[in-house]
Amino acid sequence: MLLDNDTGDKKRKDILGQNECNFINLGEEDEMEIYGYEKSALSTAIMWVVVIMTLGLFRLLLHWRPEWMLYISHRRCPLEKADKVLVVDTYEKRFKSLFIRDVKTLSISGFNEGKRGNQVPVNQEVDKRCLEAHLNNGSSKVITSVQAIWVKKLCYIWDDERKSFMKLVGLDRGQTRAQLHSYNGFSKENQLLRSILYGRNEIFVQIQSIKSLIVLEVLNPFYIFQVFTICVWLAEYYYYYCFAIIFMSLFGISSAVIQTRQNQKNLHKTVHSSGTITVCRGSNEYEEIPTTDLVPGDVIVIPSQGCVMHCDAVLLVGSCIVNESMLTGESVPVMKTALQNEQSLYNEKEDSNHTLFCGTRVLQIKNHGKGKVHAVVLRTGFLTAKGNLVRSILYPPPADYKFDSQTYKFIWILAAIALLGLIYTVVTKSSRGLQPIDILIKALDIITIVVPPSLPAAMTVGKLYALSRLKKQKISCINSRVINVSGSINCICFDKTGTLTEDGLDMWGVVPAQRGQFAAPLNDTSQLPNGPLLYGMASCHSLTMINGVLSGDPLDVKMMESTKWIYQEIDEADTMSITYTPAHAIVKPPGDSPNNNMEIALIHQFQFSSTLQRMSIVTKAGGSDDLVVYCKGSPEMIQSLSLPDSVPENLPSILQTYTEQGYRVIALGERKLKDIDHSKLQTMHRNDLEKDLNFCGLIILENRLKPKTISIIDVLKKAQMKIVMVTGDNILTAVSVAKECGIISSNEAVIEVVAEVEDMKAKPTISFINSMSPIVPVRASVPNISGKHIDYELGLSMVNSPNYRLAVTGKSWEIIREMRPDLIPKLCVRGAVFARMSSDQKQQLIQDLQQLGYFVAMCGDGANDCGALKAAHTGISLSEAESSVASPFTSQIADISCVPRVIQECRAALVTSFGVFKFMVLYSLTEFLSTIILYSIDSNLTQNQFLFIDICLSLNFAISFGRNPAYSGQLVAAVPLTSVFSAIALTSITSQVVIMFAFQCLSFYVVHLYSWFTPFHYIAPTYYKCYENYAVYSLSQFQYIILAFIFSQGAPYREPIYRNKIFFSAILGMTIVCSYITLHPAEWVKDLLELEFPKQFDFPPMVLLLVGINFLFSLFFENVVVQYIMFKKLRRWRHNIDKSSKKYLAVERDLKTDRHFPLFKSFINKNDKINVSNVSEIGLPSNSDHHTMPESGHVNLAFSVDEDQSRFSTKF
Repeated sequence: MLLDNDTGDKKRKDILGQNECNFINLGEEDEMEIYGYEKSALSTAIMWVVVIMTLGLFRLLLHWRPEWMLYISHRRCPLEKADKVLVVDTYEKRFKSLFIRDVKTLSISGFNEGKRGNQVPVNQEVDKRCLEAHLNNGSSKVITSVQAIWVKKLCYIWDDERKSFMKLVGLDRGQTRAQLHSYNGFSKENQLLRSILYGRNEIFVQIQSIKSLIVLEVLNPFYIFQVFTICVWLAEYYYYYCFAIIFMSLFGISSAVIQTRQNQKNLHKTVHSSGTITVCRGSNEYEEIPTTDLVPGDVIVIPSQGCVMHCDAVLLVGSCIVNESMLTGESVPVMKTALQNEQSLYNEKEDSNHTLFCGTRVLQIKNHGKGKVHAVVLRTGFLTAKGNLVRSILYPPPADYKFDSQTYKFIWILAAIALLGLIYTVVTKSSRGLQPIDILIKALDIITIVVPPSLPAAMTVGKLYALSRLKKQKISCINSRVINVSGSINCICFDKTGTLTEDGLDMWGVVPAQRGQFAAPLNDTSQLPNGPLLYGMASCHSLTMINGVLSGDPLDVKMMESTKWIYQEIDEADTMSITYTPAHAIVKPPGDSPNNNMEIALIHQFQFSSTLQRMSIVTKAGGSDDLVVYCKGSPEMIQSLSLPDSVPENLPSILQTYTEQGYRVIALGERKLKDIDHSKLQTMHRNDLEKDLNFCGLIILENRLKPKTISIIDVLKKAQMKIVMVTGDNILTAVSVAKECGIISSNEAVIEVVAEVEDMKAKPTISFINSMSPIVPVRASVPNISGKHIDYELGLSMVNSPNYRLAVTGKSWEIIREMRPDLIPKLCVRGAVFARMSSDQKQQLIQDLQQLGYFVAMCGDGANDCGALKAAHTGISLSEAESSVASPFTSQIADISCVPRVIQECRAALVTSFGVFKFMVLYSLTEFLSTIILYSIDSNLTQNQFLFIDICLSLNFAISFGRNPAYSGQLVAAVPLTSVFSAIALTSITSQVVIMFAFQCLSFYVVHLYSWFTPFHYIAPTYYKCYENYAVYSLSQFQYIILAFIFSQGAPYREPIYRNKIFFSAILGMTIVCSYITLHPAEWVKDLLELEFPKQFDFPPMVLLLVGINFLFSLFFENVVVQYIMFKKLRRWRHNIDKSSKKYLAVERDLKTDRHFPLFKSFINKNDKINVSNVSEIGLPSNSDHHTMPESGHVNLAFSVDEDQSRFSTKF
């Protein structure tokens, strides 16, 4: 919720009165805590003394925790005295990002105290406005020197009045339209002075050097631990495995560095752009400068040939046609007109049709005079719309990689076990009088055994195989970290245009209407006879000519082209029989038409409004004195505006026929305006014109879905994935596509949620409209014999039906999210279509779905999808342009067939990682148990025994474990296990540890029972040869094979184990080798492994018998107890919805029992009076008092019915 200045200042003072914490962006969505620190010379000196005394280890610890270095070397102080600040960004009350920033001083006397090193000359004639700092709260201040910090690429300057750092903004806050018109250009000096505050106009993404990337990677805690491990092993002359670990570490470091640098280079190449632009230096003085020199307040000239915008600017003179696909994802030319010169405040949302945004392309300029097209620069650099998009890529919301984070946490459990083993080793060996140095080496060796240094490399192998398989399917991945989390996906958000559909629509035909009757459908629109329907199709649009090509909304283009009529702008027409000067264009039939002399002038246009669901245009035909208005829009809207006698009675059945087949249906009406001239027309409201229409007919279009869209959506829905469409297109088209491709099923009703508010201080009116395009109006809906309301579009009873999906526009989403955030979970859970969503709103939707516990994938192809692609757990781009930089996955095949492939491969990788993790943990614990058992008699496994286990029975299996292909069968609903600390995972690990320990102890005990047995006597620190060693080692080597086999899970996530030929061969091969070692090894094998082989052949078969029983126990517990009983049977039964992190389950449960959100109990005619006591909505109880809020927090509701259509408004 946004706070006004007084409220924000009061809250800030209250907070400051309690502690030294302050806030930046207080009350906004990106609110962050900020703390001031000043340097302490004494503390800093002590810190460096400790660093030197610990040989740099303490500095290494401070590298991992830089905030500790700040706490030690600095002391807390008020912000105005700080030379460093700590900024804490908290997300969802769970994740915290810390930013430590130096406080810089910016001064107009020069850059030597700030970020630059150039001296700036100052004279007395400098325009003071050039020294103004515009703040986020709409105020401005004139400065000569100021303290500043940079957080997330944005500048914050110190405000003495508010005692806080305030965000520096451009001219988009606190400026009136008249003030923007007053700018006439800066001199070079003024421009340079203003650049002190705003810096260079560039969106700069740093590319780190290879050296710095290597250093940062090497200082990773895991690699530091590997250095420690190698040192311990070298002390024990354990060379071979050291070399293996070093090789794997070098491979891991180099691959990580290469991937990171390549990602940085790709992002830099994509977002960096510069050029030259002409700026105004005052009255009729112009200069061409680099775009990097622009500052807010500069007046630029838009080139006549068009350009790519390098800043955000507002038009002062002239008009432009712009392609805003970078922002909206829709390649539809948009007309931008000059800003009115008036005293009202500039508002970006209200004045978006006057604003040129950075990254968009100006296609054409128009200026009816001979002057230049001027625009004043509003924002530069990261303040621009494109800069905000790039910031969302650089600073995405923290993702909850549960599996990855928990595997690291599990290391601490292993460390605790290692500590216990270390204590046991020191105590027991000290009691037996061993040398301290031997005790130390053996104790440290325990740590390297329990915590496997090869774990990171082993965990990476499964991801690498998944990446390789995806690459063969023409799907690339730039961030392997998302592989595992992508295996948990249960919600997928799709962009529409270019993702689900081809660009644009196809004309199917028309259904003309005359005198209240429908004529036969006509597929070839060019054969349509002259009349209102043909004239309306040729004129009722917002098209324009760009470089000789008809451009505009694809729907309008298709409709116009289908008529074969010719569109000419006024200044392009050679001859005109119409002298109606206000016309901006004419349309006329083709030259071979019998009426080729006919011309229709386009006089005045009312743009399409998603709220009104219509557009209209006023025309004048040649030879006629009357104006004619043509209006097209949703059928229910045009019908409500038409004369009843002109509407065919069978409209409901006709609509149902086409909409059930997924066609997009638009209606058209016309009205002759009597006794209205141009001057009177300018004073009339569109509502006065768009009424009493004659219903002309229906225009039928079909959305061209990509060939695989329907089949893939069906596959995903069978897997019980939540499917959502989030698009920048209008809601009617989006719902039509959602129905056709199967996102919205044929048995689901569609309810549009519309939020309206007069101003941000008023209570919003939230309406649920059961009339998504197209549907019959109120008077065409009649109760059936049971008294239930029938939806003619869907053929459903709407009484207490749980089968509904919600559709909402970006405008309504913003209002609800700002003023009624408690409704957001319901919108997210039941929402299917989110239309007219901006890039920021798409990202917000992704984050809100994630907060409800969904694992979200986003699939899109436009630059406006970048924020959502980056914020999602899994981003899949169908384009190799801007979106591929933000997206971990990029498909070279531009359809959604890649989505189930990614999910299947990532599920296989997740199961592989989980299996490898359990195998590596149990491999270490099994080796640890063997060591502890033998330490009890001061023996141990020999070096070559360790080497055989580590190389042949651990590394061998870990490397080939992930080669199992992803399951090729149907995508199943159940996602793989993701939590290492779940009861299922812990039971699996614990049960196997107990089984392995029990059988090792049993083997150790049984060998003592044989007559030929002689106990071990300690001779030297490296002499371990004994019967106990043989008993433990010979059995334990099979245990690693058993663990690898039982953890190699097959269907429904991976193919069976025998499909992994290398791994299966390794299992069989090692089983044979271990059997050979156990039963009858050669003398050189005995010498190599230092085996004390039994004198008689009675014990080795006993070992194999124990191995067989061990295998059966392990297989039973893993496959029956863990996988079948706990995972398949008890998992859902044990799930407590109210305590679950999957909050959407509780929301869905509540919605199923709440039969009044958003539906109504009985059909209400617009003339009926509503009894509030009998109606309840949005899950809240009705109350006779509509104007009070009860203590329980429920809101009492008042209802109103719109006169135009059947809808219910809830005012809060």
